[in-house]
Amino acid sequence: MRYFLALIMAVALAIPAHAAEKSAPAGQSQSVATPAQQQAAPLKEKWQGMTNLYEVDTVAKALQATNRNPVMLVGNIVEKIDGKKNHYIFDDGTGRMTVSINSKILKSMDLTPQTKVRLMGKLKVKEGRAPVLVVRALHLVK
Repeated sequence: MRYFLALIMAVALAIPAHAAEKSAPAGQSQSVATPAQQQAAPLKEKWQGMTNLYEVDTVAKALQATNRNPVMLVGNIVEKIDGKKNHYIFDDGTGRMTVSINSKILKSMDLTPQTKVRLMGKLKVKEGRAPVLVVRALHLVK
């Protein structure tokens, strides 16, 4: 079956080239355009400079953001959620949301509700559930 498909592809590619040779006027030969003769379309710049990576900087914005959106929040970790490992309630004054902080990131820090922290991570948004911030970095703010 593969050989049959390869044969069909070879024939399909050869027919337009064969037809082009037949349609050339007598006495004129067709030439193949070299890369220098072809007009290259200008490339569009994909990178447009530095952008604000953390457009979501409050809990109110994070609750409206989409999945995998980068987030940087400054506020307080108010309490640990009972029954869920590594899940905490975070408050920044604009609202509260659940954050997931790996135990390796906490590194046995003694955090109180008065301790101000900066959390950086990505949102995990599942349909029908409240968004959760998966924390990649935690820094104490003085």
